Amino acid sequence: MQSKKKASAPSYQLDGTREDRPENEAATIIPFQRKARPTAQEQLDMSRFKAGVMVGFLAAAVLFLALLWAWIIPTMDGAVATAQSAYEMTSVRHA
Repeated sequence: MQSKKKASAPSYQLDGTREDRPENEAATIIPFQRKARPTAQEQLDMSRFKAGVMVGFLAAAVLFLALLWAWIIPTMDGAVATAQSAYEMTSVRHA
């Protein structure tokens, strides 16, 4: 069964549902409490953590580039040269 009411409109199909309306629950809402500013030690710890993350990221990037330069690129160059020579051999046979 379809109804043509908005999704946010309340549905009062049972009498018991009226007891759970937001007006009756307003007393249970917890007021917003501001978080205190971080202490100097907490700020120092956050700064050290951010610096450690950046050092780790840079170390991983340098390691990746070294691996790329030392192993992956020469291997791919050899694979491309082999594939090109194999292609030239097959194209000579079919010509």
